[in-house]
Order: sequence, then C-alpha cells, then structure tokens
Amino acid sequence: MNKKNTIYPTIIDTAIINPGIGFIAAPELMGSKEKVYDNRGNEVEKYKFTEDSRTYNHPDSKVYFCSVGWRQIEREKGLYDWKLLEDKLEYAKSLGCTAVVRCSPYALNEEEDIPGWFRKECPHEPEFPFWRVDPNTTPYIEYWSNFIRDFAKHFDGNPIISSVDMTIVGAWGEGGGTEFLDEEAIKKVTDAYLDGFKITPLQALLHDPLSVKIIKERKAKVGFRVDCLGDMGGFHGEKWSHMLDFYPQNIQNFNMGSAWEKAPVLFEACWHMNDWYYQGWDIDYIIKESLKWHISSFNSKGTTVPEPWKEKVEGWIQKMGYRFELRKFTYDSLIKKGQYIHISGLWANVGVAPVYNPYTLVVRLVGEKGVHTFKSREDIRGWLPDMDILWEESFLIPDNVLEGTYNLEIGIETGVDKIGNIKLAIAGEKNGYYQMGKILIERD
Repeated sequence: MNKKNTIYPTIIDTAIINPGIGFIAAPELMGSKEKVYDNRGNEVEKYKFTEDSRTYNHPDSKVYFCSVGWRQIEREKGLYDWKLLEDKLEYAKSLGCTAVVRCSPYALNEEEDIPGWFRKECPHEPEFPFWRVDPNTTPYIEYWSNFIRDFAKHFDGNPIISSVDMTIVGAWGEGGGTEFLDEEAIKKVTDAYLDGFKITPLQALLHDPLSVKIIKERKAKVGFRVDCLGDMGGFHGEKWSHMLDFYPQNIQNFNMGSAWEKAPVLFEACWHMNDWYYQGWDIDYIIKESLKWHISSFNSKGTTVPEPWKEKVEGWIQKMGYRFELRKFTYDSLIKKGQYIHISGLWANVGVAPVYNPYTLVVRLVGEKGVHTFKSREDIRGWLPDMDILWEESFLIPDNVLEGTYNLEIGIETGVDKIGNIKLAIAGEKNGYYQMGKILIERD
C-alpha cells in the first residue's frame, strides 16, 4: 500500500493579481513617473498599492482592454487586415496581461466613421445621435455580421483573449438605438458571435431586453457588461441613477442573474472614480453591489484611484473574480514506476466568480533528473464560489521517470509564458507553481 502524506497549505489574505480579473491595466500610470495627474488634470500625490507595484495610484493588473474600429480592419470591402488587433494583443501580452477585446462599428467623429467604402455606398447620416449609418435601411447588418464572422474565425480560442464584447450597433458598440432594430436584424449579428466564438467567453451589453432575450434563447454561455458602474445620480440627480434604478432591476428583468456562472460580468466606470469621490457617492455601496452582481473585472479608464479609497479598493480586488484556496492536499509520497499516484485536494473559490477560460490544472514532479508534468482532467471553470470543491485524480508514473526523490508541485497554467500561471491564495509560490511535498519514486 502506498504511503500517504497530507498537508494543509497556508492561506494568504493579501491581494493577488490574476489574468482576466481585477482592474483593467493602466499603462499611462506605469513606470517611472515624476508627477501623477488625476482625470481632471490636477496633480496628486504619488502612491502605490504595494511596494513592488509597477503602477502609481492604481492597482496592478493582468487584464488589458483592446479596442479596434471597423474602418481600421476592413479598409476594402470584404478584405480584413487584423494586424492592428494582433499588435494590440502582443502589447497586452508584453504587459503580462490577457485582453478583453471589443470591435466597434464606429464612434461619433469623422476619424472613427464607418469604413470609407461603406460611406461611399451610404453617404446619408441618420438623425439618431448614436448612429453613423442607419442599420434598418442600409446593408449595415449584413456587412457587420460578415465582419464579426471573420473576427471569430481568426481569434476564437486565442489564449491572450480573456473575453470578447458583443457589439451590435451604436457609437463605440455601446448599443445606442438597439431598441429600434427588428428582431431578425439583431439575431443575425448575435448569431455571428455565437456561431463563431465557441471557446472564447462572450459578454453582451445589458442595454435592452430584446437583444438579451434573443441571446438567451440560444442558451449560449454569455455574460454581460455595463458601462456606467458607480453612477449614483450623475444624469438626473436623485430622480434616477444606474446603480439604483437600472442595474438591480434589469439584471433580473433581463433574466441575467445567473449569467455569471458560465461567462464573465464586466463593468466600466461612469465618468471616473475620482468623480465619484468628488460627488460624495457611496463607494462601499458601489463595491458591495458589484460583488453581488459577480463582477470579474472593472475598467477604471486608466485613471487614478483616490488615495482615501485605497484600502477599500484593496478589499474589492481580493473578492473580484476568482480566488482559489487549496485547503488540504493528500498524495502518495512513496510509489513505484508503472503505478498510479493518487491525489486529492480540497479547494475553495473565495472570490465571487469562476474562471471562464480553459486553463489547465497540472501536477509536476521536479527533480535533479528532470521535470515531469501531468495534466489534470479537472475543468476548473466549474469551480463556483461558496462551494467545497473536492479534486481527486490518479496519474500513471511512466517507465521513463527515473527513480529518485522529486518535489511534488501543482499549478494552473495559462499556456502563455509572459502571462504566467494563475496565482493561488496560498503561500509558497515559485515561478507559478506550489510545492506540496516530496515523493520518492522506486524501481518496479
């Protein structure tokens, strides 16, 4: 009978930075900075969240926002040049980040218009303020759907992309005027996303009930994003706000209350956190609500976090997205070649969301005579918060493993060296792996 060994890893309670979750990276606040300015152009005193942080007045991050415009990619009708997005993904990787990607059909200025060839076909601009071209009277739906299909063909499953925004219509792809489209038009665009992206997670804009209903009818794994987190009365004073009068009701009304179980929930700041501070909005309430809605990442638009809120933001980051604790680990510490090593682990996800990308849980034997890696069959995307997670698995020790003593390590690999492995909320990390103990491999 193989000898068993059980350990209880040391749980840590500090903030950890992981791919796809947390604050969106703020490159303009990174590096050597003589002065730091807030979003209003006022100089503020420099600070860092940790001593070794590379970002001033903003949390470090391992997720980046990549946006490209339609006219930048499809300069000629039917010809798609994705180099710009590929370059942006390479930049994200150089920062050690995965990327949330959005392709936008247009914005509100001439430089971010629809593609030039399309403008020649359809020179008239509609009166609706958030459209550059009328999707009901032009081939917009057909052309945009073709674009999305090519987008998916090139990028579904890309390991740098953590998720993709579903954009249908409106400036910056933020949905303005979706309610004026007929059902078949919405369906054509959403089908292009849902048929094309089978691996990469998607999130839809929580904008109107019809588009969300069409997506839900496909029974697809789609999360949601909203673009005005924090608004406690910036548009209509005490009469109406996103935080009190739109998000709480419509997450339920649109039947998206459980979407987070299968796909990410992303938020963007309404204005900037600094504006929230000056308005006197309740940061504790904003954070509590976002966690209740199972937030994975937050786009602060790369601007400074008010220093008086530093401690509150640290607590927010500790809960945002996934956070894996390994509480107990049992393994065979003495085994012969040709036999199985049996492992069991008791895990907990103490964040508010699962991980949505197909990252690989691995076991490694590391010794002077080599490193042997065993890939687990466990799908960690099913590790939901607030549940005990028992992992039990056996791995065959092949004949090419030389006898001797090895360190037994575990890790969760992203598959991209510059992004690195998932950090666990336990002590003992070294190069992305965690040593569980020693194992002796003997002759048959």
